[in-house]
Amino acid sequence: MRCFIGVPVGGELAEECIQLAAGHAGAAQLDNLHMTLAFLGECRAEQVEAMIPHLKTLAASFAAFSLPFTRCEPFPQERGPFLALTGALSTELEALHKGLEERLSDCGIDLEPRPFRPHVTLAKPGHSLPVLRGEWRLLVSSFLLYQSQRGENDSPIYSPLARFPFSCP
Repeated sequence: MRCFIGVPVGGELAEECIQLAAGHAGAAQLDNLHMTLAFLGECRAEQVEAMIPHLKTLAASFAAFSLPFTRCEPFPQERGPFLALTGALSTELEALHKGLEERLSDCGIDLEPRPFRPHVTLAKPGHSLPVLRGEWRLLVSSFLLYQSQRGENDSPIYSPLARFPFSCP
């Protein structure tokens, strides 16, 4: 199964994301909105089971934090192919991402060797769009292990396999 770890986007931010993506081809569905922390690729069921205690321990060591996004822009390059909210890598998010790398490595899973850039994918419009500036905030209080599948019309379906709430005060 194809898996990734991400932070779900909900509440007011999810509503704003849907409004920003409205009218664009390939707009993300409300249930699919997330910020990817780590793409794991193909995982076997036993790998998933093995990583769960490591991820629980990691999540328990974090307190909730707010992550600002300041741009709605083509991502990952100037011409897309995606429209996304983007922001800077905060100290807390950098520590969380590094912790994930270490815990996953302990389970024999190595992440792609590319720089981590926080983003929330909104749509795949297929053309260049102007950059919008603003202030959007994501409350990071947990992360999820997701399974990624293809649905009708090749649209993605992201199913949560496990939730890892933060528990530090």
